[in-house]
Formats: sequence, structure tokens, C-alpha cells
Amino acid sequence: MKQVFLLAFFIMGGVAPTHAQLMLEQAISPKKAEQYVRSVPSSELDAYLLKNGAPYSYEDGRTSSVGLTAATSHTEYAWRLDGQIFYSYVKAFRSDTTPPPACSVDAPSDKALRDSECVKSIVNFAECHLFVFDENRKLVAVQPLKIPQPDYIVAKPSCFDVHAMAPAKVVKNGMLIVASYYDSRWTCMAGQDCASDSPAAFPDPMYKTTFLVRFSKDENGKLFLTQDDGCLEPLNDYSTISGARRALEKKGCN
Repeated sequence: MKQVFLLAFFIMGGVAPTHAQLMLEQAISPKKAEQYVRSVPSSELDAYLLKNGAPYSYEDGRTSSVGLTAATSHTEYAWRLDGQIFYSYVKAFRSDTTPPPACSVDAPSDKALRDSECVKSIVNFAECHLFVFDENRKLVAVQPLKIPQPDYIVAKPSCFDVHAMAPAKVVKNGMLIVASYYDSRWTCMAGQDCASDSPAAFPDPMYKTTFLVRFSKDENGKLFLTQDDGCLEPLNDYSTISGARRALEKKGCN
């Protein structure tokens, strides 16, 4: 079950704090937030997908289209920032068809992917994106949740699901997003025996990491999102909101 941690918001003497934190809007239930997001015209997302999506063209002329995956769910929440209500929605789609280095003809045999695995690593690649809508059902900001590819991984990590979203608390106007992903540590690679029927032959393909996304506004009130990899380093293994908060506090991020 997805869990959301609420950030208390206090008003003293009828006056709101000078520096209002990003917080969940408790007056709008997740169910109502989901209904709101579902009512957003598809054109709001279609334009972004058309510009940033990456269809894949096979050698035989077939094309694999780009669409939002059904993997991420229950990410529709209402948030308050500086007195304004925003709605979140996290979905994944293929944003890149660049072959990983392991698909290069120059890749060493122990780091190479077979042709079929190269195609699969591209077609199945998906990058989660945080979409934010305003109260007029307009898409006002998008932040890709980027998972880097370390040297020991031969194919790009692919975002699979979101497990929790919450205010960062210790970081002003920060949102924490716990996500799971899979990578080539469970992909059949060249030279490996992939015919085993034993479940023990493959490790659990799901790994978890937590993203820190900072919310800010310019002088005109336009919303901007930024993934902060300095406070939460890429490919961290924080699987809970509380664990990520403790890490941020220990590091002195604010």
C-alpha cells in the first residue's frame, strides 16, 4: 500500500508563516485528487509526450510508439505551495532510444548485449516524470526523475513504480519520491545461461531509490522543478521517506 506522510501546517494568530513549506493539502483527499487529474484534458500531456517521447523504429520498418506506462499508480495528490494548489502525477514513458554502450560493436564480450537484448533494453526503457497541474487543469511543470547508468550496469535503469511521495520537511519546498526500478543486473546477457527455470537463477529485478525534487517560483509566480542530486546522490538505496529524511538531516541539506 502506498503511504503518504503528512506535513503539519500551523497558522498562529491567523497569520501564515512567512516561508510556507510545500505540503500536502489535507482538505483534498487522494481520491478527489485522482479524480481531478483524470479530468485533465489529454492534450495537456500529449503535447509534452510528442515533444519529449522517443518512438523506436525497428529494422523491418515497424515503429514502437510512445505512451504513458501503467506501472506508476496512486501518485495523484494535492499540494499547497505559497497559498496555491497544485496536483501531482507520476508516469513513465520512453524518453530516449540511444543504445547503451553495451550495444556498441566495440563493447568487450563480457560487457556486451546480444542484438535482441539491445532492442529490448531500448524498447522497454522508461523514465518516470513528475507532472504538476494547476487548479485550471493546466500542465505547469514537469521533472524527469533521472536514474544514472553506472559502469557496472550494461543497460540503462528503467523506472518501474512509485511507492511514496511526501514533503522532505528538512529541505524547504522539497518533495521526496520513493521509486523502484530495474536494470540489466537481471537481464540475460551475452555468454550467460538464460535457460534456467529456477527462480533462484535471477536476482530480484526491483531496486529502490529516493528522489529529491525542489519546488521554486520565479518573480512572475511560474513554477519550476529541479531534481537535487547533491543532497540525495544518484542511485541511493533509500527505500523509505523516513530514511531519506534522516539522510538529508545528517547531510545538513535545507
